[in-house]
Amino acid sequence: MDVVWTGNHGTGTSGYRTYGREHELSTALTPTIPGTADPAFRGDPNHYHPEQLQVAALSQCHML
Repeated sequence: MDVVWTGNHGTGTSGYRTYGREHELSTALTPTIPGTADPAFRGDPNHYHPEQLQVAALSQCHML
């Protein structure tokens, strides 16, 4: 799994409000998944955040 941070708005992490939490999750054989932080932590509500992905992973394991 590759994780690439895409939230650098030109100043890196120089200040809490100056960078985005966006990132992309991918592997060589799967589509890219847009990721972010939870909206409570300045994340984009249109992208998946780690808590959602963890619940999805647990749900998949139980389903399978």
